[in-house]
Amino acid sequence: MSIDKVIESLPGMSAKNREKLKFNAEAMRDNGKEGQAENAERVLQALIDVAAEEKQARYDDLSAMSMAERVHDVFITSPATATEAKAITALIDNPGKTASELTAICGWKTQSWQTYFGNMCKKREAVLWPDNETDSMTASKMIGLLVDENEEASGLVMKPDVEEIFRKMGHGTKRRRSKAARAAA
Repeated sequence: MSIDKVIESLPGMSAKNREKLKFNAEAMRDNGKEGQAENAERVLQALIDVAAEEKQARYDDLSAMSMAERVHDVFITSPATATEAKAITALIDNPGKTASELTAICGWKTQSWQTYFGNMCKKREAVLWPDNETDSMTASKMIGLLVDENEEASGLVMKPDVEEIFRKMGHGTKRRRSKAARAAA
């Protein structure tokens, strides 16, 4: 296959095959004859270009999505672990509670709710916060992508659109309360 055809085939190539191609091209660049080394450089540059184009397309797609759509997207491909599900359900079922109270509800100790929920978000940062190369967030700050602070109660509440997505995914055991009932709590 000609080098041009190899380069044209890159967008449809699997990640595994791209890795093999990269390995072979690097070897050819370092050990091949002059023409082979030049072709290897072209392949390596094309691999970089295709990866950048795909990354930009994914960023554009994610940027056009609401946070609830991103949550749906990432939790379908990377479902919550049992611990993460427990943290999600604790918040959905107990809006307005503090992180300490949520920790106790889960049966954990020492602010564990914040740790588990923040790490859950951080693990999915590439989808929840796609601009992470220029503005990476800590796990504790990432909680704010999905959760609001209820200043009146000094507690936490899941953002309504995110809560709706999580409920559709089966999280939360209590029925959704009306906004008035939540405000009174």
